[in-house]
Amino acid sequence: MFTIEVKEPCACFNKSGFEAKTEYESREDMINRARVMECRMNQEFCMTHFFEAVDYNDHIIIHRTLRPEDDEDDDYIEDAGVLVRSSVVTIGFDGSEEPSGKSGGN
Repeated sequence: MFTIEVKEPCACFNKSGFEAKTEYESREDMINRARVMECRMNQEFCMTHFFEAVDYNDHIIIHRTLRPEDDEDDDYIEDAGVLVRSSVVTIGFDGSEEPSGKSGGN
């Protein structure tokens, strides 16, 4: 038998309907299910923890760790328009030439 075990289930896990320990007849079934669980837990849970499935041949343990806090600055620019207007990048074929004001081929 092959097993998947979730170490230290959190509140989100307990609400999810997943089982903390499951058995499979084949290694392939165990691996596929562990990948799905790991992915769903990392995408659908409250984002407090990061989950990682570790393969120990005949069993997989899903460990949890605290997610690191974001180091975003408070003055983060969320508006793309502000970001573009404040950019010093010139878009064109040759930055030394002034645009002609014409669009298209003629």
